[in-house]
Amino acid sequence: MATSYYLKRYPTAIAGTIFTFMGFLPVWICLGTGESLKDSILFYLTSLVSFPGVIMAGMSLSFLLIGLALLWCTGRVIRCRLDDHGLHYVPLAPLPDRPALFGDILRVLFGTTLRPRLALIPYEDIADIQVRGDRRKGFNLYVQRKSSGLPERLHTLTTLSETQLLDIQQRVLARL
Repeated sequence: MATSYYLKRYPTAIAGTIFTFMGFLPVWICLGTGESLKDSILFYLTSLVSFPGVIMAGMSLSFLLIGLALLWCTGRVIRCRLDDHGLHYVPLAPLPDRPALFGDILRVLFGTTLRPRLALIPYEDIADIQVRGDRRKGFNLYVQRKSSGLPERLHTLTTLSETQLLDIQQRVLARL
């Protein structure tokens, strides 16, 4: 029986809305001059002929695509999964057997191109698991492996709430 924990909906939706608004910003600026929607879109498209217009269009298009991707994946970005094999989580660094596709920022936001490559910590390798932190600084999940002996902070799980982290801790401790 697998249990999955996802990124919160509202930060992703807010970021997606801001990026989408920034992607449409040149059109909104043209509309603010008193032009109709058709005239402002035509002015925007004709401004693409010059060199600064191409850069502006590229930036606004990239903002628009990032915003729409964030809105599309709202509530579907997985952070952690518990199943019969162990604790699966989205690593901050690329997995050693797979090359990095985009970079750490996109990997943290989208979990490696919306289909995350989850790292596995088997239950047999977990010596201890703790939730540390406070309300002001946030809560973190620390896993101490039998093989390394040092507590390892799972960085990408800081986006989960305290109750979710405590639930993960209880479920893993029940399996040990």
